[in-house]
Formats: sequence, structure tokens, C-alpha cells
Amino acid sequence: MHGCDTEGDVGAKAAFRRIEDAMELGGAGKDAAFLAISALSLIASFFLRSYLPFDPAWVAIVLCGLPIVVGAVIALVTEFDVKADVLVSLAIVASIVIGEYDAAGIVAFIMQIGSFLEEATVRRARAGIEGWWGSPPERRGS
Repeated sequence: MHGCDTEGDVGAKAAFRRIEDAMELGGAGKDAAFLAISALSLIASFFLRSYLPFDPAWVAIVLCGLPIVVGAVIALVTEFDVKADVLVSLAIVASIVIGEYDAAGIVAFIMQIGSFLEEATVRRARAGIEGWWGSPPERRGS
């Protein structure tokens, strides 16, 4: 029954698409700000945790880890796609379950740095190709 899209499947996919679109709002500037805030929160977690009412690593978990987990769930549910984000999500959740919030925050932070650098590389390559050919290349999936 995988080939048939019911009305519920179409509605769920549309809802997931809206969630993905909302996560893309703000672009590279938002991503850079989230990475900077997460880096500061992880540093605070190492040095100031005992002086604060909560573990600051949670800031990195929410800002960097939540998009990874949500994206992995959406990919699994809508496309049955198992990729690195699923495994990273498992690592984040497992770290939280065993109380290793620093580990969860660090894993999420490192993966988001990689994603940020990948997106920056793609943007620069597109700009270079656009300048060379005079028109932007077609995007996959558009």
C-alpha cells in the first residue's frame, strides 16, 4: 500500500513540508546565530553549570539538536529515508536519556557546524557557477 497516497498521507506530508519550511526561515544568519549561542552555552555548561539553575547544554540541544531530530523524523515518516540524521538523532536522544547533556549538545553542535559549512559551500559554488554562466543553476527538488 506504499504506492497509494490517501488523503491523510497527503495532509500529513503537507504538514511536514510546512514544518520544514518554518525551520528554514532566517537562513544562514539564523544558523550562524544559533551556532554562536550554542557554543557559548556549551562553554557555560563546562565551567558554570554548578552556578546555574539548569544545564546550559540544553540550549545547544534545543537550538542545534531539535532541527536534526525533527528533520530525521520527517524523513523517516514521509520518505522512509534512513540517513545520518537518524543515527545522530539516536545519539542525541540516548545521551539525554543517560544524563549526558554535554555529549548530546556537543554531538548536535558538531553536526550543525558540518551542515552550516556544507550549505555555505553550496551557496558559494552556485554563485560561482551563476557568475560564470550568467544564470543560476536549477535546484534539485524545485
